[in-house]
Amino acid sequence: MNDEQKTDFRRQTAYKCSVETLINGVFVRTPGWESSYLMTEYGDFSRVNVVAVIVEKDESSITVDDGTGKITARVFDNKELIRDINIGDVVILIGRPREYNSKTYLTIDIIKKIKNKGWINYRRKELSLIKKIRDKIVPEVDATLIESQNTITSKDRIIKIIKDLDSGQGADIDEVIRFSKIKNAEEIIKDFILKGVVFEIKPGRIKIL
Repeated sequence: MNDEQKTDFRRQTAYKCSVETLINGVFVRTPGWESSYLMTEYGDFSRVNVVAVIVEKDESSITVDDGTGKITARVFDNKELIRDINIGDVVILIGRPREYNSKTYLTIDIIKKIKNKGWINYRRKELSLIKKIRDKIVPEVDATLIESQNTITSKDRIIKIIKDLDSGQGADIDEVIRFSKIKNAEEIIKDFILKGVVFEIKPGRIKIL
């Protein structure tokens, strides 16, 4: 995979966020093949991951509520995506922010029912940990730390972020890289895995041994 492909892959990561974050964001249209994105206080999102309850539905759209707000999610060509989705269902929804008449909505890429409604509480806990990292840890990073790519300080920082993001099911690797602000964070994490400092409990999630 070349550098251009890696950049595109990272940009399309579906970031976990609340509906409130989406509602309060500012939609940015980009020219050409660049992905449009939602500019939020927690970063720029071109693809998001939301856990919520279906509260309204018609043949081509649903409205979801995660306790922080409501947002509409639409399908265009593939209406079968929501055919078996019903009001009251808890779902995990991966979609792309879009805007119409100055109002943000989502286009649905993937949507799946979640049988265990405890996932809503788990996601709330997960988002609270992510918010803690975003609000308190990220602003503390200074330029010297970001440039000191191979220092013990950089490695200690990544370990701290992994611990803070782990709510019991490991930490999301993309979130760790995103919040570390360390240029070679991915390489440090791979080295940690090889040396047994952390282990990958499932694809994309790591835990301190």
